[in-house]
Amino acid sequence: MSNVNRRAFLASAAVATAAASRLRAAEGDRLRVAWIGVGNRGTALLRNFLDAKLGDVVAVCDIKEEHAKRAATLITGAGQKEPKLIPEWKKILEEKDVQAVVSALPCDLHAACYLDVIAAGKDLYGEKPMCLTPEDCDRVVKAANASKQIVQIGFQRRADPRFIEPMKLIHAGELGDLVEGRIMWSNSWGPLGDWFGKKARSGDWMVEQACHNWDVINWACRGLPVRAMGLGRNGLYKAFQPDRDVHDYYSAIVEYENGAIVNILHSWVAPGQNGKFTKEFNDEYTRLNGVKAGIDFNSGVIAYRKELNVPDKVAHSATGPVNNTRLGLEAFAASVKTRKTPVATVEHGRDAVLACLLVREAVYQKRPVTMKELKG
Repeated sequence: MSNVNRRAFLASAAVATAAASRLRAAEGDRLRVAWIGVGNRGTALLRNFLDAKLGDVVAVCDIKEEHAKRAATLITGAGQKEPKLIPEWKKILEEKDVQAVVSALPCDLHAACYLDVIAAGKDLYGEKPMCLTPEDCDRVVKAANASKQIVQIGFQRRADPRFIEPMKLIHAGELGDLVEGRIMWSNSWGPLGDWFGKKARSGDWMVEQACHNWDVINWACRGLPVRAMGLGRNGLYKAFQPDRDVHDYYSAIVEYENGAIVNILHSWVAPGQNGKFTKEFNDEYTRLNGVKAGIDFNSGVIAYRKELNVPDKVAHSATGPVNNTRLGLEAFAASVKTRKTPVATVEHGRDAVLACLLVREAVYQKRPVTMKELKG
């Protein structure tokens, strides 16, 4: 080999070695995630994670083999390697190449799983509600704060510009003093069965579904409710769900520390599931009114009192459809990389659960209940 050819060979080899090193470094920087729970919500999270190319899913945990295999097909279909299928979450947490965990289990398993993930030194995206009791909430908050882990609770609205930008205006006084709020869940696509229909597993609808709305109201009011009263009904669907014990309908009034009073109506008896007028009965919203203006969080519209002679406006810059499930996962991946505080913290998770449990106790006991009583 001539000196010229030798120099060329060595130069090209050096370039190839450098490129390989960069490739290995890039691969090492990729977020390596395990999925715990790939039912309906877990699968939705998985699809969004893969579509956003946020990292590698290296392991999947679900007690139902068909769910795990479905998830593996989605992962390999996205061009990733076949993940390990491990039916026990404690075993999946022993995997050294797992950096972070996304968990979407039934609600009664959240506290135990989240505590195990934190103890294993893994970062966590944990679905809402964070826990089902104040004591479990306190345990998760204490464990997360004593660790170095990123723990983000699945309140994807906190990563959504349609909520982030209006909140800044609310906190700056755009609505004036907050007076009253309205939360609606009118579900014509139910009732849901399986663990959703058992209050010991789901926390009842006051917790499992309404926690999103109470997190928004807590966020806007920058505080917790102080008391609630409510009424409700259950037992309407026992003919075809004999073991169902969650509420099929309830309504409550909640007073906040800042004096705002919030009404919630939450129903699974709305008609129209198979009719063309379904949209007339099926609805969900969170609204808040102050002395100057009010906001509908779903649309982002702020409407002003006519005396102010101020044109109504959309209070966010988002255009077109917004996928806040994907935004929440992107925010989590960014927090893992930068080690910055996640958009939805364990404190947010705890406070939303406390608001939910206050409403639930008021409905269950059919009398006013205070936050002081709830906390014991």
